[in-house]
Amino acid sequence: MVWSLIVLASVVLILSLIANWVQTEALDTNQVKDTTDQILNDKDVQQALATYTVDQLYANIDVQGQIQKELPSAAKPLAVPVAAATRQLATNVAERALASPQVQNLVSTAVARAHQQFISLIEDKGRYVSTTGGVVTLDYGSVVADLATRLGVDPATISKIQGVVQSFSQDLRQRLTTAEARIESVRATLSQVRAGTLSPTLKQNLQALHKNAAELQARIASLKGAIKGVQGKVPAQLQSRLAALKGRLSDLNGRLSALERRTAAVLKDPSQANVQTLDSSLASLQARVHTVLGRQVVQTPGQLVLMRSSQLKGLQTLVSALRNLGFVLPVLALLLYLGALYLAKGWRREALIAAGGGILVATLFVLLTRRLIGNGVDSVASSETVKPAITSVWDIISAGLRQRALFVLAIGVAFIGGGLLAGPGRHEVAVRRFLAPYLRNQPVVVYSVLGVLFLLWLSFIPGINNLGQVLVIVVLAALAVVGVEILRRQTAREFPPGASGS
Repeated sequence: MVWSLIVLASVVLILSLIANWVQTEALDTNQVKDTTDQILNDKDVQQALATYTVDQLYANIDVQGQIQKELPSAAKPLAVPVAAATRQLATNVAERALASPQVQNLVSTAVARAHQQFISLIEDKGRYVSTTGGVVTLDYGSVVADLATRLGVDPATISKIQGVVQSFSQDLRQRLTTAEARIESVRATLSQVRAGTLSPTLKQNLQALHKNAAELQARIASLKGAIKGVQGKVPAQLQSRLAALKGRLSDLNGRLSALERRTAAVLKDPSQANVQTLDSSLASLQARVHTVLGRQVVQTPGQLVLMRSSQLKGLQTLVSALRNLGFVLPVLALLLYLGALYLAKGWRREALIAAGGGILVATLFVLLTRRLIGNGVDSVASSETVKPAITSVWDIISAGLRQRALFVLAIGVAFIGGGLLAGPGRHEVAVRRFLAPYLRNQPVVVYSVLGVLFLLWLSFIPGINNLGQVLVIVVLAALAVVGVEILRRQTAREFPPGASGS
């Protein structure tokens, strides 16, 4: 029974270390920002980010076209080789930029902002979804714009493209979402029209829908104008996507125009024929709006969509489990070890050593697993050039797990040391004989040393993020005091005052 409890406690300890590490790395914005700062200071990461940032710059700005525009007519054919050479120059400039505190702060702030969105999405779904659309985004556009400025490229082009997509993804999408809900409400009540008479509620909804359709047409016209103004300044691949967006908006505008006419007709004459025509038009428009809302038409340059509210359910369950486990598991592991010691009547010293051994095995397992994952983590790299960066990122992120394992490992060493010190062996007895004058006659000094050692141990704690860890530390402190007191009394019995050698 005692051995089973020790083995179970060691397994729980492994899970506790992992849960607390994940909880801190995933849910603590300050820790995420600190980790990001460390990652950005790594040379391999800077090289990989520089390449990615340059790729984003060239994907969203027609660098070759801008160079060609600046060259005299006779030199315009040189735009292609100059653009290629500029790309390598841009990579070098980006590496130097990413090594600067200014740009590192831009990236770190963007990551911290995205993480705050993530926490809002997890903890307060209703409010966050209603105010932001329930999307977590990483905005690195400021970094791309900074690089563009360093290269002498007009960063206003990026801002214009961002403005177009932001206008679509925020204002227009919000209006379309409202219209979709109103369309559904109107369609649900159209079937109740009797004898050509509209109910006050249906009439009010139709009037509101008629107004929404007019507002949407005006917004679409404005957005199409913005697309036209920026379309010629971007690379071909982005031009095609903007053209597709423009086409979809034109189609939606035509359907809204038809809706305006048919809504006005029903308000004027709610005959069965007009109602059926309107219902058919609403069904077609509702399907179209649903399609547009469910598609990422154009990815905002300098922005990555990391998560949507539709992905919440499983993640919220996981986060809730992590928080609960982060509290429960440390306490459970300690209780299991204490339970094993309590049941080991007559051989508690051996059980204490066994518990310390279980703690050592658990922490060494975690450290070994971290090392094995680190050796294989670069297999996820898309190319050889980014492998060093991925390895560096893993080493930095998993450093907290290593610190936790080493922190707990000290407990195992203390358990084993305490059990051995109280043993009957010749060496153990000699140590107790040497310590007897201090343990027996100077308790204040003994407990002061214990307090210093305990505080020194606490100074290496990776971080406390729940009450469970606090309770474990308090109980361990009490155990340390009890253990020292037991050792003092044992030593006093073995080596009373005046005994030889004491």
